[in-house]
Amino acid sequence: MSIADLSYWNKWWGNNKAIYEDTNIQDWFSSTFKWVPRLEKTIENEEVIYVLRGPRRVGKTTLLKLRIQSLLNQGVTPENIFYYPCDALETPNQLTTILDAYLSTMRKKDEWTYLFIDEISMLKDWQRAIKLLIDAGRFKNCTVILTGSHSIDLRKGSESLAGRRGRVEKLRYGTPDKILLPAKFSECVETLQPILSQKIRELWLLSIERREKIILDLAKGVIPIELKKIAFFSKELDMLFEEYLLTGGIAPAIHEYTANRRISRDTYGTFVHFVVRDICRWGHDENYARQILRRMIETLASQVSWNSLKEDTEISDHKTAESYVKVLKDSFVVAYYYHLNVEKESAYYKKEKKAYFQDPFIFHSCRSWVYGRDGFDSSLEFLSKIENKSKLVECVVSNHISRFMFNLHPSSLFDPSNYVFYWKNKNKEVDFTFRLNEKFLPIEVKYSDNIDKDDTKGITEFMKSGCSHDFGIITSKNRLEVGKGYIVVPLSILLLLT
Repeated sequence: MSIADLSYWNKWWGNNKAIYEDTNIQDWFSSTFKWVPRLEKTIENEEVIYVLRGPRRVGKTTLLKLRIQSLLNQGVTPENIFYYPCDALETPNQLTTILDAYLSTMRKKDEWTYLFIDEISMLKDWQRAIKLLIDAGRFKNCTVILTGSHSIDLRKGSESLAGRRGRVEKLRYGTPDKILLPAKFSECVETLQPILSQKIRELWLLSIERREKIILDLAKGVIPIELKKIAFFSKELDMLFEEYLLTGGIAPAIHEYTANRRISRDTYGTFVHFVVRDICRWGHDENYARQILRRMIETLASQVSWNSLKEDTEISDHKTAESYVKVLKDSFVVAYYYHLNVEKESAYYKKEKKAYFQDPFIFHSCRSWVYGRDGFDSSLEFLSKIENKSKLVECVVSNHISRFMFNLHPSSLFDPSNYVFYWKNKNKEVDFTFRLNEKFLPIEVKYSDNIDKDDTKGITEFMKSGCSHDFGIITSKNRLEVGKGYIVVPLSILLLLT
């Protein structure tokens, strides 16, 4: 591997201002949505090997390039910053050769070095290359970030490096395993609305500890003063949330909609192209994937079994249906949740599940591919029906609660289905419940201010289980009030907290 080959991906070696000519950096600066994920602050410059997972097109490469730009601006020696994409590599030996060539020829000795290896999950058995270099002591005084788009492969690979990830005990933010998902609603608000962003910061709503305390206050039937203050901005939040249901947290989609009030076919198509490519790479059939996605769209937010998901498809058995859902889960397209067994305070794994898409834009992209329709027009049509919108709102809530729980319990082994559940008995059900301070908090999702007695019955029934907090939460559009055994919170405000 020649220096010229390596420098092609590291043009700042010759001129540190060349980073501003990078396509990802230029796109970020020209975007109407200049998102810097909160996760970026949790990556510390320690002698650690980080593994950064996340769906395609979410912004992993842009995050790496922004970090490179920041390091250069801080005066880090350009040659001590190395970036390489693994898309074109075929074997772990190739990666070993490339990294060894860089470390032997370009790195300035005795200086801290930063290695950014992008889309490493495209390379089968990538961990063999990393393990070999670790054991040879090649990553001493290095911060290494490995990225990839498939959860199970990266997790298994990082598990095989257990005990070899560097000085992880020095990390203030816990696990060296990071997950970059599409921007949360709160991150969109912060990025698009500077005034609201300032208000959120003044109320300390960026602190996970503060947000946890506020939710615990709600579970006691108390409306904290912070929520009363942020409620003054309900109209602005509602407008932003309606847009979020179209764009989700995918930066290119948000930019296009903000600039043009429309999202192009290419933006939907590019996302689906990468998803389908990854599905096929893992030995699954594109046509079966389309059929499973269709069934998941048809049964969105409903209780389903693996058997019911194969109905009206050409898939012959429930095990195959399950395998397709799992590969979609591992590609960060969907998530599913189990029925809570209140007696054991854990899941009923054999009972019906509830499946959701991870992001509104991901949902619209998959739906446009499944039905062969224009993504933007079909998303407007879908959201024009109240029942459809309510289902997509549930998707957003499920995703945000899961991410809230991850922030409370960061771990490379984190699986949202072990922390977030739905509940039902013979009479009623609750959309979501999760454990907070040894008790479960029930949440009923409504996107309306017309909340009647029947909407409260699921929470009332759940409280009879004896494992619940004193109050449950019912979301609304704008109502903020305390009821008997429940508290009504505007949906957009709850999303700011999770």
